[in-house]
Amino acid sequence: MSISPYQYQLLSQSFATIKPNFHCFCVSFNHRLKMHPMSMVIPNAESQILTIEYQLRAFIQQSLIRMANQKELCRYITDNIATIKSLRPSACDIRILCNCFLDTLKVHLGKQFTLAVRNAWKRALHIVANVLKAELFGMSNIVYLDQIRQQKQIGHS
Repeated sequence: MSISPYQYQLLSQSFATIKPNFHCFCVSFNHRLKMHPMSMVIPNAESQILTIEYQLRAFIQQSLIRMANQKELCRYITDNIATIKSLRPSACDIRILCNCFLDTLKVHLGKQFTLAVRNAWKRALHIVANVLKAELFGMSNIVYLDQIRQQKQIGHS
């Protein structure tokens, strides 16, 4: 699954819109997260929250830069997985994070949150979530053609 050039443009434009007021975005995002039962540990100290906001902004920005090249994106996420692991998220938490992120985008983008923008973010979040789940839990929804061919050959032998 990849991102089209048009979707990439929509992602970049919408992130540029929320970036100047990212703290406000994060306050809304955190408020939405607190409405869901999560096993993930989200620090409460203001200094820790500001650090996480800075890291989240950098993570989103760097992920978007690499979104068109999935190998680069995977490498970036893998190289930065320690911070995410330290929060001890569950697979369910990742789904909640993605859904709350989309809801927060909808509120902060207002009329700019079109169906096309929503779909671009859903696709991008799906890609990132899959990489996170693979790195954190060894989960993958990718079926490799070589594995299928190998299984067919074993079945026909």
